[in-house]
Amino acid sequence: MARDPYDIVRRFDDLPNDAIIGPKPTAIILSTTDRNLRRNPPIPKRRISDRIVGFRVGDIRALIRGTQPAIPATR
Repeated sequence: MARDPYDIVRRFDDLPNDAIIGPKPTAIILSTTDRNLRRNPPIPKRRISDRIVGFRVGDIRALIRGTQPAIPATR
């Protein structure tokens, strides 16, 4: 059962750095779209299974703080 992405955003500060969250809450936190996040992710994707990817909470926090450089866009 899928969780409400806004519930994950509300609880973001309580999540451990090693937690993996989906593209929708990540896009909300980074003020982008999940489509843009799929095409040009600013942080590494973490594969959970063959069909599911997510983003590590610690990587998102580092990007927000500016301590982790964004991955350059590939085009």
